[in-house]
Amino acid sequence: MKLHTFQFLDQHKHGPAFATFLKLRQQILVDSLGWSLPNDGEYEMDQYDRVDAFYSIVTNDNGDAIAGARAAPCNASWGGWSYMLNDAAKGLIPEIPSDLMEHYPQTADTWECTRFVSSQPEDSYATKLVVAGICKIAIEHGAKELICLSPIRLLRLLRSYGYNVHKAGKTYLCDDDQRRYVPLRMHTSAANLPEPITSASPKPTENRFQVNF
Repeated sequence: MKLHTFQFLDQHKHGPAFATFLKLRQQILVDSLGWSLPNDGEYEMDQYDRVDAFYSIVTNDNGDAIAGARAAPCNASWGGWSYMLNDAAKGLIPEIPSDLMEHYPQTADTWECTRFVSSQPEDSYATKLVVAGICKIAIEHGAKELICLSPIRLLRLLRSYGYNVHKAGKTYLCDDDQRRYVPLRMHTSAANLPEPITSASPKPTENRFQVNF
């Protein structure tokens, strides 16, 4: 496995990681979960894949994405769009309720994480790496916390990794996949980063694991 962390405009430095991440999103979010999202049948890409977006993507030995996520500061904007939860509150994304949170942050201290997908088991090492990669990027750019809209079970998983995470709003039922989602808020203290951010998975084959920031 290899972990890639990069900004949108630096995707060309990471081989097929970004393109195969878009393919993975198509396979999981559109083909499997049935979400109504912009896509061409092969790639899922939306208005938040833009120059101010950052990515944490894990690839396999063939260079294909097996897990990944996207994040951006909550004070960023592009083409009339801000960040997903905030745009939903404005009524711009009707599939997401507009009243999930009491407060929608507007500063670079808070980043929103979106489009987390994985072809691996939910509690896999690849998942842990993706989360650690997002936290590392955010910390390096001065962020103090992350927010996301996720299945409620992610709360328990992140806590099991040692992160300080809690509910940040109301739970709702998604019409597309009939799963319950809730806004989460998580501190990005470096002390919460799991050890595997700079080391291989348990008992790795030598030289099998790389971290590429």
